Amino acid sequence: MNDRFVLAIDTSFGPVGAAAATFDGTIVSCFEADNLAGTQAETLPPLVARMGVDFSRLKRIAVTVGPGAFTGVRVGLAFAKGLKLATGAEVLGVTTLECLAAQAARDVPGHAVGVVVDAKRGEVYVQAFSASLDRLCEAAVLPVGEAGALLRRVVVAPFVLTGSGAALLDGLAPAQIVPAARIDTKLLALRAAHADATRYPAVPAYLRAPDARLPA
Repeated sequence: MNDRFVLAIDTSFGPVGAAAATFDGTIVSCFEADNLAGTQAETLPPLVARMGVDFSRLKRIAVTVGPGAFTGVRVGLAFAKGLKLATGAEVLGVTTLECLAAQAARDVPGHAVGVVVDAKRGEVYVQAFSASLDRLCEAAVLPVGEAGALLRRVVVAPFVLTGSGAALLDGLAPAQIVPAARIDTKLLALRAAHADATRYPAVPAYLRAPDARLPA
């Protein structure tokens, strides 16, 4: 299987990223773009085209499925499913919360992880993971205070916090905040190469309805 590769893509927030890795753990290409949220559809296709990989060798596609920007999640899923039709590759959907937890677990080994992403309007997306990335609770969108209470119930020290909303949970001692500016698609590709595809359906994880509404 060493001649096949995994493509990982992320469009769930503002930045867009894509990385390709072989099944033996070699990163063969990676590109990132710090574009504004809402422009993922224009950024992703040319970014992937620049990667210089042979898509006839594509075996798996890992795509972030949120929670995050509603439009961004839709763009990533649509692109991944289009590639599936063109290449026959299977698609794995991985939540942004699990991606961020994996990054924190890599950077600070041996600690449980509370992932907190700012959902605006006084709410956060939150989920807790063990040091081995077992899910300690289901993903939820909660007011900031309730999110802190949830993490106190389910996470045992030592633990760390990560995500754009981590700083909102001030006073959640003894948690250390692990910065995360973006989803690391290289790590996503490496993890997806050996993941159980049945655990990662390619369906959106919005957690709440989009802010935008269609006209009546």
